[in-house]
Amino acid sequence: MKVLVVEDDLEIQALINYYFTKEGYKVTVASDGLEGLKYLKKDKHELIILDLMLPNLDGINFTKIVKEMEDEYGTPYIIMLTAKTEVEDVLKGLEVGADDYMKKPFDPRELLLRGKKLLNQQEKNKKIRNRFLDLEIDEDKHLVTNNSEEVELSKKEYDLLLLLVKNKGIVVSREKILDKVWGSNYYSGDRTVDVYISKLREKIPFLTECIKTVKGVGYRLEEKR
Repeated sequence: MKVLVVEDDLEIQALINYYFTKEGYKVTVASDGLEGLKYLKKDKHELIILDLMLPNLDGINFTKIVKEMEDEYGTPYIIMLTAKTEVEDVLKGLEVGADDYMKKPFDPRELLLRGKKLLNQQEKNKKIRNRFLDLEIDEDKHLVTNNSEEVELSKKEYDLLLLLVKNKGIVVSREKILDKVWGSNYYSGDRTVDVYISKLREKIPFLTECIKTVKGVGYRLEEKR
């Protein structure tokens, strides 16, 4: 799992880096808010340790941007770590989307435990979110199983299935599917999505009744009735 530390105090930065790296996490460090956003956009992280008083972009506005632009920055947990100790500061941080708040000076062992707790919760949520009936998708292993048996899928088939499962019960438009799975490598009127939906139905037969076509819009994954 990846942890992003956005902190302009180099000693604190190094301390957090040491404790989380020691526990096996991959740590990226940034010294200001804009640099942190750049790293986050380049490579999604599961947890952010964030100072509030930062150069170029402060922690409050950093958090607002990340929370409002999930497609761009993912859905990381955020622990604010700051010397600002007024109750109003804590409330403001939580209001804009922070998941936890610690005041400096701090014990790095406590910070590590709080981080672990959030990450463990994320793993539980991910497993629930990536399940549909007997179908399970393990993103870390890039593995799809149906009733515990592995299903061999191409990269695009996997990405399409994952998108549908994460949005089960919701209509996903063809435009969104093309954007998320194929990026810019498609043209208007492309029937690629329909072809790949057919491939999924063929490889995972029970999906034939579960992937509903919404005419003129896209597809919705739902339990058969």
